[in-house]
Amino acid sequence: MPSYYYRARDTNGRAHEGIEVAATEEDVLRTLENSQLIPVHIESRAASGARAATTEWLKPFVASVDRWKGGVKPASVALFARQLSTMISAGLPLVRSLRSINRDHYDKKLSAVLERVTDDVQKGESLSTALGRHPAVFDEVFVSLVSTGEVSGTLDQIMDHTAGYLERAESLRLKVEAALRYPIFVLTFAVLVMIAMIVKIVPMFSTIYSRFRVPLPLPTRILLGTSQIVTSNLLLCIALTLTVGTLIWYWAQTETGRTQLDRAKFNLPIFGPLIKMYAITKFARTLGILTNSGTQILYALKVMRPVPGNKVLERGIDFVRSKVEEGSSLSRAMAEAGVFPEMLVQMTATGEETGKLDALLMRTADFYEQRVTSAVEGLSSLVEPIAIVALGGVVGLMLIALYLPIFSLGQAMRQGLLGH
Repeated sequence: MPSYYYRARDTNGRAHEGIEVAATEEDVLRTLENSQLIPVHIESRAASGARAATTEWLKPFVASVDRWKGGVKPASVALFARQLSTMISAGLPLVRSLRSINRDHYDKKLSAVLERVTDDVQKGESLSTALGRHPAVFDEVFVSLVSTGEVSGTLDQIMDHTAGYLERAESLRLKVEAALRYPIFVLTFAVLVMIAMIVKIVPMFSTIYSRFRVPLPLPTRILLGTSQIVTSNLLLCIALTLTVGTLIWYWAQTETGRTQLDRAKFNLPIFGPLIKMYAITKFARTLGILTNSGTQILYALKVMRPVPGNKVLERGIDFVRSKVEEGSSLSRAMAEAGVFPEMLVQMTATGEETGKLDALLMRTADFYEQRVTSAVEGLSSLVEPIAIVALGGVVGLMLIALYLPIFSLGQAMRQGLLGH
């Protein structure tokens, strides 16, 4: 089992450090929390030697399989939070509430998880600890909010706020995905059309043009040559495509690959600003709800690190957290990170000065959410004609390359250059 070095402070501000043996970093966080310690820094002590080197390259595959096996729809988690809030506020005991939700919930994966959570709570564990055993379903932000609700005795209120937060996040995610889905579909369809033409249609023209005794235009020769190479080595091309695709996917799962890919997403024409605003919205809203619940800022930055879903912002959050740990203000650290928009930095500074950081972060998130919604509506009317023109252009260029020799067919026939 791996070990983790930690530095933390107690409620009186005294520093503590040590090494904790635990399965995951989340377990260390929960242990420190149960000890009334505020985590400042946690660092994994790398596993030794050959075993770590052998399994390191398998981590992307294992993580993908875990996400696929344990994934639960965010809407299901939001519904669970809403139901739990309603039942607790009505005065029902926690275990009874969990069993009722488990029995009636439509999501079978979540029901199976809730059954284990209920058993753990009935054995005496806190709800946050029981939920924390299932990180594929309940992320660190959710567990932290539940823990805060348990400590403060306002679990029903915090679950109500959490449900609203999750519902808005899911609604925004669906809007952004809808905006990106159409161009992805058109691009995929264009690639499939090109493959079908190269494999099936172009060889038919190649047979016809082989009877010509005139030089073919350069675009036609390129297209016929490409088709000849692909059809003659079809299995090799399929194997090569799968290999290259797997390597690209694996590279995209590595820290360097994901960072470069996420940075490229921000720089995309048309879609880049939308993707960045969406990530900033998630950052602002999550930090707002965590600070509103009373979560300490360093711990909030720790647990919300993966929420924006972009490695560039994750590194920015790490930088901010290190600066705040050194004594810098949150707004100054965000400005120095260079990845957060000026408006968010200014609103954060105002929130720190007025003591209303959570409210101003939520207001900023509302502003960016409105901008994302407007951008999605604008893209819906813009992307469709562009995608149609692009698809028509790809198919049109291939057809022009195929039919160019036919334009000179009459001249070839008059000169008697056609084979008999």
